[in-house]
Amino acid sequence: MTKVGNNKNGMALLICLAIISVLAAAGLELGKRVRNSTDHAIVLQESFRAEEMALAGINLAMLLLEEDANANETDSVQENWADPDILGSAIASLGYDTGKVTLSIVDELGKIQVNALITEFPGSTFNTDQQEFWERFLDLLISADKSEDARDPVEIINCLKDWLDSNDDDLETGTSGEESSYYQDLDPPYTCTNGPFDILDEIFLVKGVSKDILTHETVEGAPEVTLEFSEAFTVFGMDDTVSENGRYRFPGTININTANDMVLAALLPSGMEDQVQELVDYRVQKQEETGDFVNTLDKGWYKTVIDLSEKEGKRFDRLIRYSSHIFKAECSATVGNTEKTIRAYIKRKKDKETNRWTCRTIRLLRS
Repeated sequence: MTKVGNNKNGMALLICLAIISVLAAAGLELGKRVRNSTDHAIVLQESFRAEEMALAGINLAMLLLEEDANANETDSVQENWADPDILGSAIASLGYDTGKVTLSIVDELGKIQVNALITEFPGSTFNTDQQEFWERFLDLLISADKSEDARDPVEIINCLKDWLDSNDDDLETGTSGEESSYYQDLDPPYTCTNGPFDILDEIFLVKGVSKDILTHETVEGAPEVTLEFSEAFTVFGMDDTVSENGRYRFPGTININTANDMVLAALLPSGMEDQVQELVDYRVQKQEETGDFVNTLDKGWYKTVIDLSEKEGKRFDRLIRYSSHIFKAECSATVGNTEKTIRAYIKRKKDKETNRWTCRTIRLLRS
């Protein structure tokens, strides 16, 4: 016969164990929440710190660009802002004792300005110099043998022009251009903007323009292409002058002091691709003893390196420039396990009152 006292003791033990289990589970959950809350607070702190460091890097870039513009009238690969080692030392001078910061500055006007293909906005007329330049550029990328490459440079150029121009009707450029009706019939459909590109990725909406356009095998004699799309093209470069009727333009001139190999090859007349490396080497040639640059990259320096006919020289001069006013600064900061990157497009402008150059951001992107 079971004693009543033993039943009561057993029940009390079960209740006690149940309470302990509940309290233990509650304690574990509370501990988990506290740890999660602490971890979240640490992540927020690291995120805030990393973003502040990245912003400081962008401000440093603006300062370097201002100092450079006030010191000389050209922009080139010889400048302090273009030297990774100098940028690294400048970042180190900020004195951050924790985390890692990297900074790069790129000249946007050393690239192909996609909006310069027509003469003005609103408008619908080809910029003939830019049209010929695009033909040259695409000929370096696309094989003339259609059995190897079915892409058509003329079709790409015509479609780009129709996307940019303000005529949205049945009058396509040439026999291969396309207006909004073509894009509306796609799945999913979208609309041709009939104006300048605002972001670079928008160009991939245009018929015939693919993301691998710069990774395709080049024709014989052209430099090997290993570029990202953003390294060759830009949507920036608009002239500050706006006409009385509201028209504006993108001159499209490219800084040969900063342009990469592929862009330089397209600037040169056909058959002169093998001289691109001579231009590149001339820009960065240094004295062995001092490490100073040997050559000054002022107006007309290319004539020391390459020989152009009078006609070719005039065409070349219409396509190039030696200074810039729009740059991309990219700064990444890592604190703990958190990384923040800020990409700033910076515009330099001379103050009429002080006669000094200043910088402002025209676009800021965070990631």
